[in-house]
Amino acid sequence: MEHTEKYISDIELLFQEWKNKAPSDDINHSKNVFIRDGIVCPEQWFSQKVRPLFLLKEAYHGTGDWDLIKDHLLTKEKMGKHITWKRVSQWTQGLLHTSTTYLCPFRDEAAMHYFGNEQLRQIAVVNVKKSDGAKDSKKDNILQYAQLDCTELRREIELIDPTIIVCGYTITSLNIILGYNIKDRQNSNLYYFTRLNGHDVIVLDYYHPSNRYPDIMNYYGLIGSYQQALICQEKGCVQGDLY
Repeated sequence: MEHTEKYISDIELLFQEWKNKAPSDDINHSKNVFIRDGIVCPEQWFSQKVRPLFLLKEAYHGTGDWDLIKDHLLTKEKMGKHITWKRVSQWTQGLLHTSTTYLCPFRDEAAMHYFGNEQLRQIAVVNVKKSDGAKDSKKDNILQYAQLDCTELRREIELIDPTIIVCGYTITSLNIILGYNIKDRQNSNLYYFTRLNGHDVIVLDYYHPSNRYPDIMNYYGLIGSYQQALICQEKGCVQGDLY
Protein backbone atom coordinates (compact mmCIF):
# COMPACT_ATOMS: atom_id res chain seq x y z
CA MET A 1 0.00 0.00 0.00
CA GLU A 2 2.90 2.33 0.76
CA HIS A 3 4.21 1.88 -2.79
CA THR A 4 0.75 2.63 -4.20
CA GLU A 5 0.33 5.80 -2.15
CA LYS A 6 3.79 7.03 -3.15
CA TYR A 7 3.04 6.45 -6.82
CA ILE A 8 -0.26 8.35 -6.60
CA SER A 9 1.44 11.27 -4.86
CA ASP A 10 4.45 11.35 -7.19
CA ILE A 11 2.47 11.02 -10.42
CA GLU A 12 0.10 13.79 -9.36
CA LEU A 13 3.01 16.12 -8.74
CA LEU A 14 4.62 15.15 -12.06
CA PHE A 15 1.44 15.86 -14.03
CA GLN A 16 0.95 19.22 -12.31
CA GLU A 17 4.48 20.29 -13.21
CA TRP A 18 4.10 18.87 -16.72
CA LYS A 19 0.87 20.73 -17.39
CA ASN A 20 2.47 24.01 -16.26
CA LYS A 21 5.73 23.48 -18.11
CA ALA A 22 6.96 26.53 -20.03
CA PRO A 23 5.98 26.37 -23.72
CA SER A 24 8.64 25.58 -26.29
CA ASP A 25 8.80 24.77 -30.01
CA ASP A 26 5.09 25.47 -30.51
CA ILE A 27 4.20 23.00 -27.74
CA ASN A 28 2.13 24.57 -24.99
CA HIS A 29 0.70 22.10 -22.47
CA SER A 30 -0.87 24.79 -20.29
CA LYS A 31 -2.85 26.24 -23.20
CA ASN A 32 -4.00 22.98 -24.80
CA VAL A 33 -6.06 20.00 -23.61
CA PHE A 34 -3.80 17.91 -21.36
CA ILE A 35 -4.58 14.21 -20.93
CA ARG A 36 -3.25 12.27 -17.96
CA ASP A 37 -2.50 8.55 -18.15
CA GLY A 38 -0.43 6.01 -16.19
CA ILE A 39 -1.29 2.91 -14.15
CA VAL A 40 -4.94 1.92 -14.42
CA CYS A 41 -5.23 0.30 -10.96
CA PRO A 42 -2.23 1.21 -8.78
CA GLU A 43 -3.63 -0.76 -5.83
CA GLN A 44 -3.01 -4.06 -7.66
CA TRP A 45 -0.28 -3.11 -10.14
CA PHE A 46 2.70 -3.28 -7.81
CA SER A 47 1.78 -6.80 -6.64
CA GLN A 48 1.73 -8.10 -10.23
CA LYS A 49 4.69 -10.20 -11.36
CA VAL A 50 3.98 -9.18 -14.98
CA ARG A 51 3.39 -5.45 -15.44
CA PRO A 52 2.69 -4.49 -19.09
CA LEU A 53 3.01 -0.84 -20.08
CA PHE A 54 1.61 0.24 -23.45
CA LEU A 55 3.57 3.14 -24.93
CA LEU A 56 1.20 4.78 -27.41
CA LYS A 57 1.26 7.96 -29.46
CA GLU A 58 -1.55 10.22 -28.22
CA ALA A 59 -5.11 10.53 -26.98
CA TYR A 60 -7.67 13.06 -28.10
CA HIS A 61 -11.15 14.14 -27.05
CA GLY A 62 -13.05 17.10 -25.64
CA THR A 63 -12.23 20.73 -24.97
CA GLY A 64 -10.91 20.45 -21.40
CA ASP A 65 -8.24 18.47 -19.55
CA TRP A 66 -9.15 14.87 -18.71
CA ASP A 67 -7.80 11.59 -17.37
CA LEU A 68 -7.48 8.61 -19.71
CA ILE A 69 -7.77 6.21 -16.78
CA LYS A 70 -10.70 7.59 -14.76
CA ASP A 71 -12.66 9.11 -17.62
CA HIS A 72 -12.19 6.34 -20.15
CA LEU A 73 -10.51 3.03 -19.30
CA LEU A 74 -12.28 2.45 -15.98
CA THR A 75 -15.77 3.22 -17.25
CA LYS A 76 -18.17 0.35 -17.95
CA GLU A 77 -19.13 1.57 -21.42
CA LYS A 78 -19.08 -0.64 -24.50
CA MET A 79 -16.10 0.07 -26.75
CA GLY A 80 -18.13 0.14 -29.94
CA LYS A 81 -16.30 0.15 -33.27
CA HIS A 82 -13.00 1.40 -31.89
CA ILE A 83 -10.56 -1.52 -31.73
CA THR A 84 -7.60 -0.06 -29.84
CA TRP A 85 -8.63 -1.06 -26.31
CA LYS A 86 -10.20 -4.34 -27.35
CA ARG A 87 -6.85 -5.26 -28.89
CA VAL A 88 -4.98 -4.09 -25.82
CA SER A 89 -7.28 -6.31 -23.73
CA GLN A 90 -6.58 -9.31 -25.96
CA TRP A 91 -2.84 -8.69 -25.95
CA THR A 92 -2.79 -8.24 -22.17
CA GLN A 93 -4.48 -11.59 -21.69
CA GLY A 94 -1.63 -13.21 -23.61
CA LEU A 95 1.13 -11.26 -21.88
CA LEU A 96 -0.17 -12.13 -18.43
CA HIS A 97 -0.56 -15.86 -19.08
CA THR A 98 2.21 -16.81 -21.51
CA SER A 99 5.42 -18.43 -20.28
CA THR A 100 8.51 -20.00 -21.84
CA THR A 101 6.63 -23.29 -22.18
CA TYR A 102 3.04 -22.14 -22.71
CA LEU A 103 1.64 -19.71 -25.27
CA CYS A 104 -1.78 -18.54 -24.08
CA PRO A 105 -4.37 -19.17 -26.84
CA PHE A 106 -6.17 -16.24 -28.45
CA ARG A 107 -9.43 -15.25 -26.76
CA ASP A 108 -12.01 -12.67 -27.72
CA GLU A 109 -14.47 -12.73 -24.85
CA ALA A 110 -17.50 -10.45 -24.72
CA ALA A 111 -16.13 -8.75 -21.59
CA MET A 112 -13.11 -7.53 -23.58
CA HIS A 113 -15.44 -5.31 -25.62
CA TYR A 114 -16.23 -3.21 -22.53
CA PHE A 115 -14.05 -0.70 -20.72
CA GLY A 116 -13.14 -1.53 -17.14
CA ASN A 117 -12.56 -5.20 -18.00
CA GLU A 118 -10.18 -7.43 -16.05
CA GLN A 119 -7.35 -7.08 -18.54
CA LEU A 120 -7.42 -3.27 -18.73
CA ARG A 121 -7.26 -3.13 -14.94
CA GLN A 122 -3.84 -4.82 -15.09
CA ILE A 123 -2.05 -2.44 -17.47
CA ALA A 124 -0.45 0.98 -17.59
CA VAL A 125 -0.59 3.41 -20.52
CA VAL A 126 1.75 6.23 -21.45
CA ASN A 127 0.99 8.49 -24.39
CA VAL A 128 4.02 10.28 -25.78
CA LYS A 129 1.97 13.32 -26.77
CA LYS A 130 0.26 14.59 -23.63
CA SER A 131 -1.53 17.64 -25.06
CA ASP A 132 -3.11 18.85 -28.30
CA GLY A 133 -3.80 15.26 -29.37
CA ALA A 134 -5.37 14.54 -32.75
CA LYS A 135 -6.79 11.54 -34.56
CA ASP A 136 -3.62 11.07 -36.55
CA SER A 137 -0.62 13.29 -35.81
CA LYS A 138 2.40 12.99 -38.06
CA LYS A 139 5.34 10.95 -36.79
CA ASP A 140 7.62 14.00 -36.71
CA ASN A 141 5.16 15.75 -34.39
CA ILE A 142 5.10 12.79 -31.99
CA LEU A 143 8.90 12.73 -31.95
CA GLN A 144 8.94 16.46 -31.25
CA TYR A 145 6.90 15.84 -28.10
CA ALA A 146 9.16 12.92 -27.15
CA GLN A 147 12.20 15.17 -27.42
CA LEU A 148 10.73 18.12 -25.53
CA ASP A 149 9.21 15.96 -22.76
CA CYS A 150 11.84 13.21 -22.58
CA THR A 151 12.65 13.97 -18.93
CA GLU A 152 9.00 13.85 -17.83
CA LEU A 153 8.24 10.77 -19.94
CA ARG A 154 11.20 8.88 -18.51
CA ARG A 155 10.18 9.88 -14.99
CA GLU A 156 6.63 8.66 -15.60
CA ILE A 157 7.89 5.30 -16.88
CA GLU A 158 10.21 4.97 -13.88
CA LEU A 159 7.30 5.64 -11.50
CA ILE A 160 5.16 3.04 -13.30
CA ASP A 161 8.00 0.47 -13.13
CA PRO A 162 6.88 -1.97 -15.86
CA THR A 163 8.35 -5.39 -16.63
CA ILE A 164 7.19 -5.16 -20.27
CA ILE A 165 6.91 -2.16 -22.58
CA VAL A 166 4.76 -2.70 -25.66
CA CYS A 167 5.61 -0.02 -28.22
CA GLY A 168 2.62 0.76 -30.44
CA TYR A 169 4.73 2.07 -33.31
CA THR A 170 6.59 4.22 -30.78
CA ILE A 171 10.00 2.59 -30.33
CA THR A 172 11.70 5.61 -31.94
CA SER A 173 10.09 7.75 -29.26
CA LEU A 174 11.30 5.29 -26.61
CA ASN A 175 14.85 5.66 -27.96
CA ILE A 176 14.57 9.41 -27.37
CA ILE A 177 13.10 8.93 -23.89
CA LEU A 178 15.80 6.44 -22.84
CA GLY A 179 18.60 8.42 -24.49
CA TYR A 180 19.99 5.56 -26.55
CA ASN A 181 19.04 3.33 -29.48
CA ILE A 182 17.48 0.19 -28.05
CA LYS A 183 17.58 -1.38 -31.54
CA ASP A 184 21.35 -1.17 -31.91
CA ARG A 185 21.17 -4.82 -32.95
CA GLN A 186 18.30 -5.74 -35.26
CA ASN A 187 16.15 -8.62 -34.05
CA SER A 188 13.71 -10.24 -36.46
CA ASN A 189 11.64 -11.42 -33.50
CA LEU A 190 10.91 -7.80 -32.49
CA TYR A 191 11.97 -8.02 -28.85
CA TYR A 192 14.66 -6.07 -27.02
CA PHE A 193 15.79 -5.58 -23.43
CA THR A 194 16.55 -2.58 -21.27
CA ARG A 195 17.15 -1.89 -17.58
CA LEU A 196 14.84 0.17 -15.42
CA ASN A 197 14.87 0.68 -11.65
CA GLY A 198 17.51 -2.03 -11.34
CA HIS A 199 15.68 -4.80 -13.21
CA ASP A 200 15.32 -6.10 -16.77
CA VAL A 201 12.45 -4.89 -18.94
CA ILE A 202 11.30 -6.60 -22.14
CA VAL A 203 10.56 -4.14 -24.95
CA LEU A 204 8.33 -5.30 -27.82
CA ASP A 205 8.57 -3.30 -31.06
CA TYR A 206 5.08 -3.71 -32.50
CA TYR A 207 2.27 -2.13 -34.48
CA HIS A 208 -0.17 0.32 -32.98
CA PRO A 209 -3.20 -1.63 -31.65
CA SER A 210 -5.51 0.21 -34.07
CA ASN A 211 -3.79 -1.32 -37.12
CA ARG A 212 -5.95 -3.04 -39.74
CA TYR A 213 -4.55 -6.55 -39.55
CA PRO A 214 -6.93 -9.22 -38.14
CA ASP A 215 -7.13 -9.66 -34.38
CA ILE A 216 -5.74 -13.20 -34.42
CA MET A 217 -2.70 -12.22 -36.51
CA ASN A 218 -2.03 -9.27 -34.21
CA TYR A 219 -2.28 -11.49 -31.17
CA TYR A 220 -0.01 -14.33 -32.19
CA GLY A 221 2.54 -11.96 -33.71
CA LEU A 222 2.92 -10.04 -30.45
CA ILE A 223 2.61 -12.94 -28.02
CA GLY A 224 4.93 -15.11 -30.08
CA SER A 225 7.57 -12.37 -29.91
CA TYR A 226 7.01 -12.06 -26.18
CA GLN A 227 7.48 -15.79 -25.64
CA GLN A 228 10.74 -15.70 -27.58
CA ALA A 229 11.89 -12.84 -25.34
CA LEU A 230 11.07 -14.89 -22.24
CA ILE A 231 13.04 -17.87 -23.60
CA CYS A 232 15.99 -15.63 -24.42
CA GLN A 233 15.82 -14.06 -20.99
CA GLU A 234 15.75 -17.46 -19.28
CA LYS A 235 18.75 -18.66 -21.30
CA GLY A 236 20.69 -15.49 -20.63
CA CYS A 237 21.02 -14.66 -24.32
CA VAL A 238 22.62 -11.46 -25.50
CA GLN A 239 20.04 -8.93 -26.73
CA GLY A 240 19.02 -9.66 -30.28
CA ASP A 241 20.49 -13.18 -30.40
CA LEU A 242 18.42 -15.73 -32.28
CA TYR A 243 18.60 -19.43 -31.62
